[in-house]
Amino acid sequence: MADPSFTFVIGRMGRIEDVDDVACRFLGYSLSELRALHGSQLVLPAERAAVAVSIDRMRRGEIDQRRGRLLRKDGTAIPVEVTAHHRAGEQLTLVVRPLSA
Repeated sequence: MADPSFTFVIGRMGRIEDVDDVACRFLGYSLSELRALHGSQLVLPAERAAVAVSIDRMRRGEIDQRRGRLLRKDGTAIPVEVTAHHRAGEQLTLVVRPLSA
C-alpha cells in the first residue's frame, strides 16, 4: 500500500504555517514542532538552493510540481513529489506524495 499524501501550508518567507496530521506522523514531528520550522529545514542542505528556486517558480506559476527529498525528524531522506496550489496572499499549499525509493 502506498504512503498517503500530506499537506503543508507555507508562507511568503518559507515558514511552515500549517500541516495536516498525516505530515506530522509521516515526518515524525508534532504540529508545534513543524510550525516552528522554516521549510528549508526539511530539505537536505545540498538541495536547499534548488528547492528555493523551485518554490519561487511555483509562486510565480511557472511550475506546479517537482520531485525531491524531505528529511524526517530522524534524518531519513524520503523521495517525494510536491504539487503546489496557490492560496490567498502569498501562501502556497504543497501536497506532498511520498514516492517509492
